[in-house]
Amino acid sequence: MKSRIIWIMTFMLVASMLLSACGGAKAVEVPPPPPPPAATEVPPEPTVESEPTAAPVVPAGDEQINEAYNAVLGGMQAYNTMGLETFAEQLAGDPAPFVLDVRQPEEPAEKGHIEGAVLIPLRELGANLDKLPSFDTPIVSYCGSGWRCTIAMTGLGALGWDDVKSLKGGSYGGWVEAGYPIVEGAPADAPIMDATDPDPAMVLTMEEMFTQIPEGWGVVTVEQFAADLAENPDLVVIDVRRVEEVEEKGAIAGSIHIPLEDFVNQRADWPADLDTPIVIYCGSGHRSTMAMTMLWTYGYSDVRSLKGGFGGWVEAGFPVEGGQAADPEALLDEAYADFLANMVKYNTTGLEDLNLALGEEPPPYLLDVREVNEAEEKGHIEAAYLIPLREIGQNYDLLPSFETPIVSYCSGGWRCTIAMTALGALGWEDVKALKGDSYTGWVAGGYPTVEGVPPEAEPLNAAEPNQALANHMGEVLADVPEGFGVVTVDNLAVELAENPELILIDVRTPSELTEKGIIDYENQLAIPLEDFIAQKADWPADKDATIVTYCGSGHRSTMAMTILWSYGFDDVRSMKGGFSAWTGAELPVAAVEAMN
Repeated sequence: MKSRIIWIMTFMLVASMLLSACGGAKAVEVPPPPPPPAATEVPPEPTVESEPTAAPVVPAGDEQINEAYNAVLGGMQAYNTMGLETFAEQLAGDPAPFVLDVRQPEEPAEKGHIEGAVLIPLRELGANLDKLPSFDTPIVSYCGSGWRCTIAMTGLGALGWDDVKSLKGGSYGGWVEAGYPIVEGAPADAPIMDATDPDPAMVLTMEEMFTQIPEGWGVVTVEQFAADLAENPDLVVIDVRRVEEVEEKGAIAGSIHIPLEDFVNQRADWPADLDTPIVIYCGSGHRSTMAMTMLWTYGYSDVRSLKGGFGGWVEAGFPVEGGQAADPEALLDEAYADFLANMVKYNTTGLEDLNLALGEEPPPYLLDVREVNEAEEKGHIEAAYLIPLREIGQNYDLLPSFETPIVSYCSGGWRCTIAMTALGALGWEDVKALKGDSYTGWVAGGYPTVEGVPPEAEPLNAAEPNQALANHMGEVLADVPEGFGVVTVDNLAVELAENPELILIDVRTPSELTEKGIIDYENQLAIPLEDFIAQKADWPADKDATIVTYCGSGHRSTMAMTILWSYGFDDVRSMKGGFSAWTGAELPVAAVEAMN
């Protein structure tokens, strides 16, 4: 613009000069026009440097995985499990935990789901971490039975979620069976939350692990495991139980022992070859499934976890080595010695005492050990649970905790004494047998009864007796003979006359023997019940020997009979009515000095 103005002014000056010349004025020298201004230089465009290319994400290395799993193991509480009742209580709380369903889509479509659950199938979990809440939000994972949710819990813990539990008690199947509420069909699609930022390397590693979980979820049954052990000498077996468990219960032959708590720290004990076939076991299958998940994460390709664990192995009758489980008599010695040392009134209770106890809060657990047809015909005591004597070993899960008072009753007081003795040996601390002719005496005494069979008992899973001992005592109870080991004084008198090989064992106290005498029979032993285990060396050597135990009334001798049964003596009976019935029948007695 400035240049244009200068040129206009120059033009007007020239024109003015020309006009002056025409008028005769002297010509004026016109200066040359100024040069045009130099063009303005345009600065060059700034150079924009390109963004550096991001390095590709690579899977986590062993050290990073070590750190992640050590954090999981170091922060475990109850091996990160949660029971059904506790879960139900937490669901009713505010805020409730985040509920993660890791089943396949067709499962909730068919069987329903727990209200509020988010469905992310296990193999898809690594690709859907953005649907999970913040690291510090409590998460409870469930599946069909409790297996897959343990894998999920272990993996998410390694990724940084610090409060993940797996639902036990049969997981969704147990939830339904226990009568907790469900919602039909599959949960709604989970929203994207983007609440966390887990380490990309660990995400890549765990996503690969989740997607490569094999068919069957790594389960191996005890039967298949036994077959694999026999057929594959290269199979490596790892026991992840605690040291004290192995010492007490023994182990599967050839096992490598690496407690779960130290699993990562003892990596030097793991097989070097990632393709090595491996089976891991623990007590029940939960800890071994955690360990299996860890090995998968490190790249091991052929790892399975034993369903039912060591307990399932023992229950199926497969052999073990070491520990007290390999010596059942050692278990029995300790169990019965403790039981006999803590007896109060030989663990009996009277009719009126029971009646008063039933009115207290809480009342004792009332165990009816009669047969179903007896309850159908004669009724039962209100609030009782019916478990026939021979079936107790298959129903420990129906019994209360070890410290809960239990009163056992039957028709006349015999079977409930057998039950009381067995349960006392298994660890129940306060079990009593109802005396006074038990249920018959209860009815005769005018105490209230209810018609028919008691309602079916619900599983409590409140006590965990030693598995080997529980299995053994279950077999003993299942094999209780017809007649429950009763022999009357009249029949015994005949047998004593006909069979001099029959052995009598008097379990009364020494003072009773001195005061009242003994049965007039040569082939007998005196072993007070209180010292029955301490004087085990005095028992007959032959476990096939015909033995009859007796006491003052028949109660203590029935306890002794039960003890002998559990040690493998297979022809033992107890004299009904005891020494009182013998003298009442005017059968021969002798002074204690006459006994050899």
